[in-house]
Amino acid sequence: MSASREKRTRQDKPSQGPSEKQLRQRSEEKKDRSWGILYTVVGIAVAVVIVALLIYNSNFFQNRATAVSINGQSYNSADVQYYYSGARQYQTYYAMMGMSAYNYSASDKEQMYSETSNQTWYDYFLEQAVQSLTQDVALAAEAEKAGFTLSEDGQADIDSTLASLENNWISSGYGSRDAYLRANYCSSMTYDKFVSILTRSALASEYATAQVNSYTYSQSDLDSYYTEHEDELDSFVLTQFVFQASVPTQTDADGNTVEMTDEEKAAALEEAKKDAQAKAEELQAKLEAGEDAEALKEEYSDDLFSSYISETRSGSSVNSEYADWAYDPARKSGDVTAVEYQGGSDTTYNYCVVRFEDRYQDNDPTANVRHILVSAGSDPTEEEYAEAKAKAEELLEQWKANGATEDAFAQLATENSADTASAANGGLISNVSKSSTYVDTFKDWCLDSSRRAGDTGIVQNTGSSVKGYHLMYFSSWGDPQWMLNVENTLRSQDYSTWLEGILAGYTAENGSGLKYVG
Repeated sequence: MSASREKRTRQDKPSQGPSEKQLRQRSEEKKDRSWGILYTVVGIAVAVVIVALLIYNSNFFQNRATAVSINGQSYNSADVQYYYSGARQYQTYYAMMGMSAYNYSASDKEQMYSETSNQTWYDYFLEQAVQSLTQDVALAAEAEKAGFTLSEDGQADIDSTLASLENNWISSGYGSRDAYLRANYCSSMTYDKFVSILTRSALASEYATAQVNSYTYSQSDLDSYYTEHEDELDSFVLTQFVFQASVPTQTDADGNTVEMTDEEKAAALEEAKKDAQAKAEELQAKLEAGEDAEALKEEYSDDLFSSYISETRSGSSVNSEYADWAYDPARKSGDVTAVEYQGGSDTTYNYCVVRFEDRYQDNDPTANVRHILVSAGSDPTEEEYAEAKAKAEELLEQWKANGATEDAFAQLATENSADTASAANGGLISNVSKSSTYVDTFKDWCLDSSRRAGDTGIVQNTGSSVKGYHLMYFSSWGDPQWMLNVENTLRSQDYSTWLEGILAGYTAENGSGLKYVG
């Protein structure tokens, strides 16, 4: 075969395809391209997730989501949380005092506020928060329309709160003010937002107070109201003894509490009621026979749940179980009655014996005083009492050396009084009357008819949780308690009507941002 033919023959042969090595190489290249595409897709997805988390953690959505819209103006979760936290704190305090069923250690969303309305505590707090926010927004807007501005004292209070905040976030170990606020309120709370809320709330409060104080009433107005409500406004002097039947706690041989069935509790209560009722009837008979109330209190001291002798109280605070009996115009001194009623729980039952002593319109003036409580402790020794008295005497001399004015006393009270509630207001206690619940030594000094403005004194306190001595300053005499009660009631009614008219022009609509509250 010629060379040219051989060449043509090779060229005309069909291709034998890529070699095995080439196939492996192409496969690897394809695989590399596939993994590259996958890594790119995954990388993009991860980047999207990271960005989303960064945005979420920066509170982008929380800050911008409308929690409540009031007349078209948006407010976020921080605005609502401020009032939610306030409502929760209020109930927590009362729960700690045994005056609320709220369990502050449990989730708000998992405990019922009202079975009737199927409302949880979370629902209740949220409702209160939205109402409070709406009210403050409305009042602040009305204040601005009226040209009403925050007072110097109001601004000073805000500055004081912010100064405390500054100390707290540092001492608590937080990295910033915002971090501290987020931990105590919600993730959308910032320092600027907090200042804005404080300022709005302070303005609303001052404007409301100014409105209330603007109401004036004539003596005729007060007398007319008294005539219609004398049962609630008169002073009543009563003696009361209460025997309480209760289910006793059962324990086993090791001292462990044994849980009783409902039937066992009911049976135990019925047995306890027989004993309590018998003692109440026995004491009632002795009281009706003219035996001394103080002696009876001592005789039955081990059995009594509570008692008081010849205590003065306003008609509105008379025990509702026998109020109608006490209000009866035919009631006379020495009359005795007995009532029975459910106690504070379904495992207690009360038997109450009461004697009517007197009823009158109290026209004695109330007293306005300032005081400095020097604490000797909750259960002080004679030595600790002596130290507290010496401190009170030292403060009195300090006051005299500092001008002996009421302002000087107020400043001293702010700096030294163990009664922190009144210390914030310069130790001021207003409208002390016979029906006030202060310890007798304090009340007797205040209501001494010889008192004149500027009088000072030192009285011992052995009857409250914090014992010691009160350094006293008499400020002024005020109106009788019944008159103050009428004025306060009329002001409250007029303010409520005024506020209702304002709020009628404000509508609140819940938004998606509410889910960030609580």
